[in-house]
Amino acid sequence: MESGSLRFRRRRSVPAKSVPGQVERRIRFMVAERTPNAMSTLIKRGRNWTATARLPDTFQGPAASKSISKTFQKKDAAKLWLSSTETAMKLGNWRDPRLELKAYGPLGWPEKRFAEALDDYRIKVTPEKKGASQEVAMLQMLAREEFAQKRIRDLMVSDFADFRDARDKAGKSASTIRNNLNTISAVYEWLIHEKAVDIANPIASLRKRRRGVPQPTGHRERRLLDGEEEAIAQAIEELPVDPTRRQWRALFPLLLDTGMRLGEAISIECAWIRRDYGFVFIPDSKNGSVRHVALSDRAYAGLLELTDGEPADSKVFRFTPWVAKDAWRNEIRVRAGCQDLRIHDLRHEALSRMAARGAELKTLMRQSGHKTVAVLMRYLNPTPAEQRARLFPAKQNVELGQ
Repeated sequence: MESGSLRFRRRRSVPAKSVPGQVERRIRFMVAERTPNAMSTLIKRGRNWTATARLPDTFQGPAASKSISKTFQKKDAAKLWLSSTETAMKLGNWRDPRLELKAYGPLGWPEKRFAEALDDYRIKVTPEKKGASQEVAMLQMLAREEFAQKRIRDLMVSDFADFRDARDKAGKSASTIRNNLNTISAVYEWLIHEKAVDIANPIASLRKRRRGVPQPTGHRERRLLDGEEEAIAQAIEELPVDPTRRQWRALFPLLLDTGMRLGEAISIECAWIRRDYGFVFIPDSKNGSVRHVALSDRAYAGLLELTDGEPADSKVFRFTPWVAKDAWRNEIRVRAGCQDLRIHDLRHEALSRMAARGAELKTLMRQSGHKTVAVLMRYLNPTPAEQRARLFPAKQNVELGQ
């Protein structure tokens, strides 16, 4: 039989279950066709044909290996591919498709701009998160940065160090810069683990360096000063737009007395406060758990006034968080003369007042929704007077004086 003209090759296999005392053997055939090039083969396996072309010794181009195979359903298609591939190899203009970048596969991502990864992450991952609107805004900001226009494989740790320094020079806080870098790191982790892209996370390397990622210098301890609560209430009454004034009239005592987050408060539905007297039921809070937030009498009365005659599934507050923040920043705190006071400072004030009244940690955590004591402690900022009153109660001082 001539070389390269093998007709039949057989392999024998014994089935898993055989008849006792008898060995049953089956013969499977693979048919090999003769090809013009003795170095190439065309083999039939079952119903498919596998063509294998081998590079000639004269080929000088790059290749993943010395041969390439492809499977076809029809014999003619396999012959046509084999013929065209062998001709290209002989002429020296063949390009190994295994070395070509895939448009959307792991090999293609390193060639894309980082802005494309940011956009893909924003569309596919961010909507599943709480606080998605804030992350969307951040991702859009990052996509406009200079480093986002580079190919992913060209990005280095120095690119993000320059971004960090530029943000710091622009006056951004350490926590803001840290959040920016953490978001970039999350995109890299998504590429590595979800998209199987073989790259390193430069932010992880940056974290290993001293002062590589800014650390917050401390949490805010802003408390209301004497007369500020009354000044804010008066400023709310002076708001020119009635719907905003009416809603802030109920929102301010709600935030100040309960310690709720602004987003939680804005999301309250009428049915949530009609379920249990003196409580608001939150089915899905920021930490992913159900919460029952206790309400003060004035906060509860303000909510009931807004929900009078409203359907159960309607929102209590009809403005968005952006409208609420805009009224606070540009009108309420300006009129009250406390321009440095933030809405979130009311959460600090509420929890600190509860602690000063003697509320235990477990009760505070149920009210605030914090999972750990360490996070809760950032919100407990006693004033010097509260500190002394807790350490040295008035009754004790009287007894010592006697």
